[in-house]
Amino acid sequence: MTTRERILLESKAWVQEKLALDKGYFKRLSAMHNPELLWIGSSDSLVPVREITNTEPGEILVYRNVGNLVKESDLSLMALLQDALEVSKIKYIIVCGYSHCSSLREVIQGTEKPLLREWLVDLRAIYELHHQELDPLPYEQKEQRLAELNIEQQIKNLGKLELIQKAWKQGAYPKLYGWFFDLNTGLFKEITHIDPAEPFNLPSN
Repeated sequence: MTTRERILLESKAWVQEKLALDKGYFKRLSAMHNPELLWIGSSDSLVPVREITNTEPGEILVYRNVGNLVKESDLSLMALLQDALEVSKIKYIIVCGYSHCSSLREVIQGTEKPLLREWLVDLRAIYELHHQELDPLPYEQKEQRLAELNIEQQIKNLGKLELIQKAWKQGAYPKLYGWFFDLNTGLFKEITHIDPAEPFNLPSN
């Protein structure tokens, strides 16, 4: 059986399981989209957001890219942010970095992939800025510390966006949180946050 065939069979089994528990599940599914939280994470195959947060469909709006980076030049992310803030009225945004993330490895060890190298230039800049702290560390500690520094920077990047600044002028949301997820333990660690209700935390342009 090929991977494609197995996935199609598993999908059918999942449908039957859902219907056995709740015959109206799929009729209601389209009406469940009412998220309060936008999740910005790294593209990967190891961190299923709904599972690790124990949430239901419609509760979290998920966006992923390599390295969980917030770039104003990322039009896909900017379009999603605009819709999330102006239509869905998102209250919370989480930037979540992970242990064992391949983007961290590519920066620490160096990559010869030109497209990846270009995309990760901002993450590389964070490494170079903090290399005196990072270089002496054992690899696993270095990886986690780089992930934490990256999370801090992406939250700052979010807070400086015109879309976010505009939303803050209109109210007390969104609140921004930077989390680190440790695949070794399954636990989250909060690295930083920005709450517009706490003016001294707000970044300036």
